[in-house]
Amino acid sequence: MGKPIFTNQELQSSVWIKLREHLESQLAERRIYNDGETLSEKETAIVRGEIKNIKRLLREGKPDSTRIG
Repeated sequence: MGKPIFTNQELQSSVWIKLREHLESQLAERRIYNDGETLSEKETAIVRGEIKNIKRLLREGKPDSTRIG
């Protein structure tokens, strides 16, 4: 895993807090959509990719000591 993109101070900012809330909301919506719809194999792969990217961004919002690759 590379160098963190945010400092611990940046993770306390109101901008990150709002962004994290938005990402968490998007993650929940994508999971519901993936579980509740009849999707093609391609659509499922796209939604799973979106979920993976959202989770990756949220991991960047963990304090240095709790980030896991």
